[in-house]
Amino acid sequence: MQADLFRCPTCGAELRSGSPAGGAAPAGRPGCPYDGLWYAELRAGHDAIYFGPWRKIESSPFEARKAHHQLRRHIDMIARVLDGKDLPAARRDLALAVEAYHGVDPAGLSGNDLRLLDNALSFAHRAIDDLLHEKGLPPHRPMDFAEWYDAVEIPFQDEW
Repeated sequence: MQADLFRCPTCGAELRSGSPAGGAAPAGRPGCPYDGLWYAELRAGHDAIYFGPWRKIESSPFEARKAHHQLRRHIDMIARVLDGKDLPAARRDLALAVEAYHGVDPAGLSGNDLRLLDNALSFAHRAIDDLLHEKGLPPHRPMDFAEWYDAVEIPFQDEW
């Protein structure tokens, strides 16, 4: 059974109505898994990329280019949240994410480019964790939200 896709109006996360978790919203759709969490938009944005089809072995170049564009928007969103905050660790991690991102050749997207995309996403994740740490909160754990995405595993995370 294929689950219907829709975007959460709260955080923008792509959600599937067939997910077993979360509260029920109108029309049988699940509630947002990020609802009530600090930096919900950043968490949802990260997870949408983290669990994206570009990370599957059978992914297409189109999916990798789409992830490249999503990551640019995600990095920009983190930069906006960090604007005016005195968080040197988060700024350092964001700078590393930007550096890795700029090392990617969006026209080619070879294996090395995919590794750099993955590195940029990891550094962006660390910046989110730095923001959470500043609030005295535990780090973001994407696997806590895995059931909301079409991802059984992250196939190449151990290869790098």
